[in-house]
Amino acid sequence: MVVFMPTLINTIVNGRIFLHVRSSVHRIQPTTVTVFTNVTNPRKPKISRREISVLRRMIFMFLMFIGGWGPVYLVIIFSYVVYLDPIIFQFAVLLGELTILSIIINLFMCNHELKEYLLNKINTLFRC
Repeated sequence: MVVFMPTLINTIVNGRIFLHVRSSVHRIQPTTVTVFTNVTNPRKPKISRREISVLRRMIFMFLMFIGGWGPVYLVIIFSYVVYLDPIIFQFAVLLGELTILSIIINLFMCNHELKEYLLNKINTLFRC
């Protein structure tokens, strides 16, 4: 349950985000009118660079989450079978926390409006 539920929730939320990005691209860039030709199979809509970038970022964050917190759960499982030093568990938890920190930093770096807002606030704070 510890692995399945976050994976399910993450997949559902990321799927909705991707569908929203895809529909917003189609609203911003409507399809163009094509000239009728004798071609029998029309082109399928391509995935834009923006959609690929969002998909890459989602996959990266998901893999970071699993890679960061997976060792914690593996250490817990192994500790039932074999004696493990408590410092190993602490290092695994530290890895998970650093992973969450890197995901948060990644989200701040990718959100241009938030980054600009925070930089303006920091600049006004130091000007006083």
